[in-house]
Amino acid sequence: MGTGAVKKERQTNLSRRPQRAHVHSGLPTQTVELLRPRQKAPGPQDDTRRLRERQHFQATRQLGDLISIGPAMLRDFEVLGIRNVAQLARQNPRNLYEKLGRVAGQHQDICVLDVFCAAVAQARNPRLPTERCQWWYWSRKRKQRSGEAAERSRKGRKKTNLT
Repeated sequence: MGTGAVKKERQTNLSRRPQRAHVHSGLPTQTVELLRPRQKAPGPQDDTRRLRERQHFQATRQLGDLISIGPAMLRDFEVLGIRNVAQLARQNPRNLYEKLGRVAGQHQDICVLDVFCAAVAQARNPRLPTERCQWWYWSRKRKQRSGEAAERSRKGRKKTNLT
């Protein structure tokens, strides 16, 4: 008999064995597992603990820890008076972009808006998926929205030209 046949015989013998009984009750082990008390559902104390942990995490995060934020953007945050992540979380990216243009006295590249969107989203949600932490994700979204708006505008013009 080859080694393959021996392994197959062992497997079939194992499957024929009677189900192992729990030592103390004599019930099948799977049944005992089902009878064990379940863990208590999270209650208000757990929610409070999680909230405190999140607040601590928010308080200890630095602006430089955010993805897509480099030295130039850190300087921009300083110019805008943004000192920490909690403060950033309360901001509107579009307002930050417009304010930076006014403070700097010159038009900012539109990609700066995308970086602000990425930063504010991360500040608001520490568990934000990595893709959404990247500024180019927000560029794609912005371009998609502007493309959709242009399409709606074209459709509106076609309707007025037909009537």
